[in-house]
Formats: sequence, structure tokens, C-alpha cells
Amino acid sequence: MSQEAISRKEADLPDDPRLLSPPVVVEPLYGCATAVVVAGGVAGATIEVEVNGATVGSGVVGAVLPYGITIGVPKLAAGDTVRGRQRTTSAVSGWSSPPVTVRDHTKDYPAGPPRPEVFGLPLYRCGVRTGVGNLLVGGNVWVTADSVEVGRVDGCGNPQGVNLAPSFGMSQEVRAWFELCGDLSPPSIEHTTIGPPVPLPVPVIAPQYAGGSQLDISNIANGAKVTVKRGGVTQGTWGCWGGSIRISGLSPVLASTEVIEAFQELCPGDPPSGTGTITVDDCSKLPAPGVGPLQGGDTAVTFTQYAAGATLSVWLNGVPVGKGGGPIVTLTKTVSFGDTVIVAQDLAGCRGERAIKIIVPCVDAPVGSDPSELDLFPVGVTDFSQGPNIGRIYYPAEDDGTNVAFNKRLAGLGRVPLVVIAHGNHDPAVPNYLGYEFFQASLARMGIIAVSVDCNAQNGMGYSITIIERRADLIIGAIALVQQLNADPTSVLNGRVDFSRVGLMGHSQGGEAVVLVPEVIGLAGVTIRSVLALAPTEGGATKKTPTGYAFMTILPAADGDVWPNDGAIYYDRATPAPFKSQLFVHRTNHQFYNRNWLDDDSLWPMAAPTAPVLTRPEHEMVLIAYGCALYRASLLGHASTPYLAGHLLPAGVSTQYVQLSYQQDRALTVDNHEDGNGIGLNSLNAPTNQSGGLTAGEFRFRQGAGAFNSSFFGDSMGMVAPAGGNGRQFVQEIPGGRDLTNREVWIRVAEIFTPAIGTSAPPTGFKLGLRDVAGAESWVDSDEVGGVPRPFPRNPSTMKTMLKTLRFKSGCFTVGTKLDLTSVDAIMLRFDRRDDRALALDDLQVVPI
Repeated sequence: MSQEAISRKEADLPDDPRLLSPPVVVEPLYGCATAVVVAGGVAGATIEVEVNGATVGSGVVGAVLPYGITIGVPKLAAGDTVRGRQRTTSAVSGWSSPPVTVRDHTKDYPAGPPRPEVFGLPLYRCGVRTGVGNLLVGGNVWVTADSVEVGRVDGCGNPQGVNLAPSFGMSQEVRAWFELCGDLSPPSIEHTTIGPPVPLPVPVIAPQYAGGSQLDISNIANGAKVTVKRGGVTQGTWGCWGGSIRISGLSPVLASTEVIEAFQELCPGDPPSGTGTITVDDCSKLPAPGVGPLQGGDTAVTFTQYAAGATLSVWLNGVPVGKGGGPIVTLTKTVSFGDTVIVAQDLAGCRGERAIKIIVPCVDAPVGSDPSELDLFPVGVTDFSQGPNIGRIYYPAEDDGTNVAFNKRLAGLGRVPLVVIAHGNHDPAVPNYLGYEFFQASLARMGIIAVSVDCNAQNGMGYSITIIERRADLIIGAIALVQQLNADPTSVLNGRVDFSRVGLMGHSQGGEAVVLVPEVIGLAGVTIRSVLALAPTEGGATKKTPTGYAFMTILPAADGDVWPNDGAIYYDRATPAPFKSQLFVHRTNHQFYNRNWLDDDSLWPMAAPTAPVLTRPEHEMVLIAYGCALYRASLLGHASTPYLAGHLLPAGVSTQYVQLSYQQDRALTVDNHEDGNGIGLNSLNAPTNQSGGLTAGEFRFRQGAGAFNSSFFGDSMGMVAPAGGNGRQFVQEIPGGRDLTNREVWIRVAEIFTPAIGTSAPPTGFKLGLRDVAGAESWVDSDEVGGVPRPFPRNPSTMKTMLKTLRFKSGCFTVGTKLDLTSVDAIMLRFDRRDDRALALDDLQVVPI
């Protein structure tokens, strides 16, 4: 997404005082809810809520909170329709559209509502307020301390602050509880209160600007009381939850050079914190807001950064189309590829003069949720040790703990899928199999049994095919042992495991072993549905052709151990059944995915990244988010494949470093170059044409004979477009023409690494075009769909050309053209960059949206 800072005055942007965007009714809503949450309201606006055509509730926006305001309504019923609008003294928005249809929560959560989560932690003695999240809007939440209720909110939002009376004592056991329609969720994790930090941290006040009427204050101990002074005069004291607080209603509005102070207190008689202080900046320093991803077809703008209480305005091609509060502003028109969008912000007494201009790209995937955040069940843990089979099992339980009972409500719905995890070669004195407990717990919380297998018996002996086979035997042995536990009336797993839904995950040598297991397993009743190979080796133990299951590989670009990223071989040769996915993750190493592997292997033996690797938690979020998306799709039937295909970005993940490749089974392959019919014919057996001096050819994208150069480490046949003039063109004919309406054109592509060019040059690219049977053409640049990936910088002898899937929406080709999408007879590639870099291309496909 191209962004440019501009002057709002010089852009001559008109204002429409009657414009006010409809707010957003937060989904989902469920029957029995007695509240709804509405986001996007401006400060001071009245939000009205309508159910089945009748206005039933309203509320005034005080602090403009990113999660909206909670408005009480009469008890909802499944099938009701809910919408909202906002009203100020000068404007009335339209009603939000489409209306939200109320659902039955037992359809989405048959084993009970999600488990509440207490935050921000830790909890302190004398805390007067706490936050609770992971709630269904409109239900009832309460907090207990030593089993005694100390705070409640009926008709809650999500998240929800809960006032406490009495305040927390010392060493109390605190839990949050939730119910909707009399359906009780499992309680939250039990937390023990501790003494306040000494000294209390100094509050941090976000920058403030003349004309503002709200304050953002962070670095607050959960439950503390925050006192604010303005020019030395106390404005009030507020209980805080979640580590920060937004205070509204300052009157008069802030003035330039005013001094704002804030301090916090917990226990009476204890000293307060130091005082955080800021000086209010002049209105002229109010920055432009920050904007999230925006792409053709969007009907709203998501804001990532804005001043407290700001009104956010949006112009489309110079016309005002949106005005609301953060973080989302709905628009009166749909944005299209190539449109110009400008955003700015104002405060109650300050007109912002800085703006951001955006040229809307064809594809810029929005940020979704975190696929691992499905927190439904407490987590039980049990160990096993029988002969060579040693490991640890995490499972959905009645409560958190060791050997506690399996969750009864989940068990009542049927058997539960299983994921088996195998580590790789590392110091055998280390409990390597315990390094993935963070991932196992995430899977158990969403209703999957997760087993980690101790493979230390095969560690410390280097690599051999025999060692991989023995690791596979240990994995199969662990599954067989779980079968025994499933049949054992004394086991917590008795009758709980669905062996027709089994997933595997392996790291390093364990990654090769989990590819081998489906080829050799002979256990009756076991069906492997998905395999995740994390930084796997590939030394000849397998057929190298994952098939019959969903496959994913995660390849750390800074891997200093399995530095050739052998998983690319598995991806290239895998059959999408129903899909396959590859993550090539820049600035990640081999070892930080296991908590017991402490070395930063990116520094040896030869790799030398120009930037440090991501932190260990950032590594873990890649595995948790994308791994949970894989297993939710393949084992639970959830709609999480958009995260694997790149249609959605998982929240909380450093996705700017993730280069995705993806294929699915429902696709028209125009050319994968694997047909043996030469560069002159494609996979449809239709002719291809080259012009403008292009001399493209087909090469093996691998090490060894037939490779274009030594930078390819996968195993595929692909096309290389050599460097040359900017008129080079390649045409793929489609016999008879095809209807590409509501389709995407996918192609894997990469800049080919050559030592002479290195990685310091700016990005290169190409254009992809469509031609209809009447001869009309339309082109979209690769920069408008995410851009061609650059080689990850490391030691030149270990540099790789690693392809990434680019997605071109067919609708982008109709903007400003006469192209007829219903009769496309050619897909064209134009290599128009004036540089000396060749491009590698593969897997040209047409895919339904």
C-alpha cells in the first residue's frame, strides 16, 4: 500500500458537515445477550441501537475506545436483526449495513461459551478493578477472590472492566466466570494476587495536542487508582484495568503548553508512584493518523494510530466519504484499485493539517484475528513412559492441572482430534520434547489433544536415514500408546481420541520423520489429515512427495542448521490435498521455535543476517498462529485457510517477514511447467508466445543438474525470464476463453539471486495482464499485489531464490478498461523493469474466490 504524507490544506479537501459514518455493530451477537457493542462512534455522539426495526437502546460516546461502547438492550433472541447509527448536534449517520443477525451460541460453542481471560497480569493486592476478555457480548461476567464474588457486570462488553468491592487482598486466588442463557463457561485460569510493585511504575501519558479532550495513560498497574492533574489542579481519580486508561470529558479542551500530570496508587498508606508529566503540544503538531491495510473492494478504513478522542475523516478521489471514531470508519462508497484515499484527524478544538494519501492497491490483505485465540477449555497435562515411548500430553480438561478429568461437555460431543509433535536433533541431556508446551497448550485450549514425543534416544548421533526411521517409529509408537490409553478405563483419555483426525508436527529431523510417518504407518483406524514440517531435514528417508493430507512447511530464512531449507523440496513435490502451504520467514532461525534450544543458530556456521533475528516470542507466534490455522482447518473443519493462503493476516504475528506460498485443489492450472511439453506449450496444452526479445526457458528449481543457477533449493520445474529490455512479454493462451469473474490469478515468483547484484538493489517486478477474446487487454503491476520477494541477505554461499505466491484479483483488471472477464483467452506477463535481474516463475493458476 503506497502512502504519502501531504498537507491537508494544499490538498484542498472539502468538508461535509452533514457526513457521519454509520458505526459498526460488533459481531457475533447471540441469543440471551442484554447488550451490544458498537464501534466507530465519534466523541460525544449518541449511538442508537435498533432491533427488528425498533429502537431499543442508546448511549453516548465518552472515551473513544478501540473496542467501542457497550449499550444495554432487551434480551436478544436468535434470528433478531440488530443495527446501529450515530447522531451528533450537526449530523445523523445512516444505519449500519447489513444488519447483524443474532445467532444461537450453542451452534458455535456446543461445549459451552469460551473461557474468560483475566488481564492485565499480575493481579495486585488492593486492586480495585480488573479486565476480563474472551467474552461473548451481552452475557454476564463476574470475578471471585477465594471463591467469593467481588465484582460483576451483567450485559458485558468484550473486553470488560470489572469494579471490585472489596478490593483484592494478598495471596487471594482469583478467577473470572461467564454465563450466557444460563450456560456456564469454564472459569478462567486461577491467578494469585501479589504485593504491589515497589516502587509503582511511573504512568506514561501519550502525546497530547491543543484542542483535545481525552487522555491516554499507560504503564499502569492493573487495578491501581490513577489521579490526573491539569496545571496543578486535580481533575479526578479513576480505577484502571488492563494496564492503561483513557480519560474523556476534559473541559475546557487542552491548551498548548499546559502541563498534564498523572500518578497512581494501590494500597492506602503506601507511597504513590512517581509522576508522569507531559506538556501539551500546539495543534499544528497533530500528526496524520496511521492506516491499516486497504485494498480494492473495501468499504471501510481501519486506523492503526490516532490521537485520543480524534474524529477521523476519509476522502475518496477528493470527495468526503467517511467520518467517525477509531478504529474503523465505514465509507459511503466502495474503494477500487487505483483510487486515491486521503485520511486526516481532528480534535474537538484542533483541525489536523497533516494527512496521508494512499493509492489503493489491488491486494493488501487485512489483519484478521489470531487463529490461536480460540480459548475454550482448561488444559490438563499427563505424562507417559512405556518402554521407548516417553512424552507429555496436553488435553482439554475440566480444570487446569495434572491428570485432571477430561472436559465432560466436549467429550459428550464425540471424540477429539490428536496432534503428535516430534523434536529434532539436539543435546540429549536437554528435555527437548518439552520445548513446544506453549503450542500444545494452545491446541488443547481449542479442543485438540497434543502429544509431544521424546526422541532423545536418537539425538547426538548426527544424521542418517536410519535415525529418521527410528524417529518415525517413536512417533508411531506414541500414537499406538495413545490408542492403549484411549482403551484404558483408568486413563483420562479413555474413549476420547478420534484417530480418524490425526495431525503431525515435526521440527528439524522430526520434520523429516513426520513426512515419513504417513508413508509407513500401519496402525488400524489412524488417518493422517495434516502434517507440519518445521525447518525439516530431507536426507532421503521419505518419498519427498507429501500426499493425501494438508501439508505445511515453515522455513526460517536465517536457519543456520538446516540452512538449505529442505522443506521447500517437500512443498514443491507435495500434492494439495486439499491444500499445501509454505512459509519462508525472514529474520527467523532454526532453534527459537523450541524453548529449550537456546542458541541463535543464525550466527553459525556461515549465515550473517544484516538484521538480528526476531525475538523468541515472535518466533513462537509464527508457529502458534499458522500452526493453529492449519489444524483448525484440517482437524476441526474451521474456516481458517484464508490465513494460510494470505487472504487474511493473523493478528500479533510479524507478517511483514512471512513469504507465503499456497496451492489448493480447486484450481485451474494454466502452467506449472511439469508437463514435459517444453516452454512452447502450457499445462492446458495450449501455445505460449514470447516477444520483445524475451528468451524465457524452463529449468529445474533445485540443486544439481538442470538448475538455472545454484540458488534454488526446492524441487520443481519452472520458468526463468532472463534480464533484458522492458518490452519483453510472455503470453499463455487459454483455449476457448474462460470466465474469470470472481476469480484470482495466482503465480509463484521470485527475484533470482545472483552474486553480482546481491541484495542491496531496490525491488524489481513485472506486470500480469489478461486478454479477452475481442483482444482487449488490461494489466496490473506486481507491486500492486505485494511485490516480488527479495532474497534474504545472508552469507553469499548460502543465498537462496525462494518463490512466493502473488494473488491478482480479477476485478482489478476491469478498472478503467473494456476487458470482458467472462471470456479471457490469455494470461500475459510483461517484464518491464530496466534492471539486470532475472525472475523465476511457477504455478500459474486461476482460483475461485
